[in-house]
Amino acid sequence: MHVKSRKWKKPVLGAAALTLAGSLVFMPDTGEAKSLKHSIEELNEKEKIYSADVTETVLKALKKETKGKFSVPEALILLQTLSKTEVMDIYFDQSGKKLKPNESRKIILDIFKIDLDAVSALGEGRQADSYPDETMKGIRKELGIDPESTSKDSYIMSLSKVQAMDLYIAAFGKKISGEELRLIINQVFGINLDGISGLEKARVSLYSKNQWITQTDRDLVVVHTGRGDVDVWIYPTAYFKEKTGLQELPPVLQEKLKALGFTYNEQLDAFYYANDKGVSVSDAFKGQTMGAVISTIAEGYSDL
Repeated sequence: MHVKSRKWKKPVLGAAALTLAGSLVFMPDTGEAKSLKHSIEELNEKEKIYSADVTETVLKALKKETKGKFSVPEALILLQTLSKTEVMDIYFDQSGKKLKPNESRKIILDIFKIDLDAVSALGEGRQADSYPDETMKGIRKELGIDPESTSKDSYIMSLSKVQAMDLYIAAFGKKISGEELRLIINQVFGINLDGISGLEKARVSLYSKNQWITQTDRDLVVVHTGRGDVDVWIYPTAYFKEKTGLQELPPVLQEKLKALGFTYNEQLDAFYYANDKGVSVSDAFKGQTMGAVISTIAEGYSDL
């Protein structure tokens, strides 16, 4: 395997989070101070962000980094400061065991709320004649096939996404990092978790793989992808219409989308694009599309 890994090393907090952590007044270590377990239980009662397992693992890492005991409100602030990819990386780095593929998928469901088992069962995910070369070599090797041989590739592509993921992870033969797992998921499922994590504050609702990937009440634009990400349509949210009085996408965004090949579809009442080859649109195209949407929101509508 040649997937590049960036292992988490101290400090585990990003610069912004570390600055925030340093500014918090941590509770003194007294007999009345709540145990970490009690704090987590109280935190989940107030606002459950992640499961108790993920929360406890991440908070232990933060507590060790900040060398102090923090209150429930302070813990909540720190958790909200971290991006989903940061939470994932801390969890995988701090986990003392090699996670099985099904355990890894449960962590993805916990952190990102994306059900990879459901995506696989529905036949969703990247639609292509082959996975990236590196992925195919790993799966071939695990199946006992010459990594350079393409004779069984049709069989490999007939496997479910979960089966392909499990085989590729098994080919690693070592504990996998959060970054490596995200790359595998993108290569097999066509789900870019790094990009999704970056949408957290972008106010863009994303529907893909037959489920909502990101969505909040104050989002301004919806990006909706069809089966296998072969096509995509984009339209304004009810919140955007209410706040702006516009019933369609901003003209500047319409022009950006037209330049990428989108056209207005009257039936969908949205700007629509379909890959004429019947395969998933490329990561580069996804990046250009999301970039057009996010930049338009940032430049003219971030104050809504």
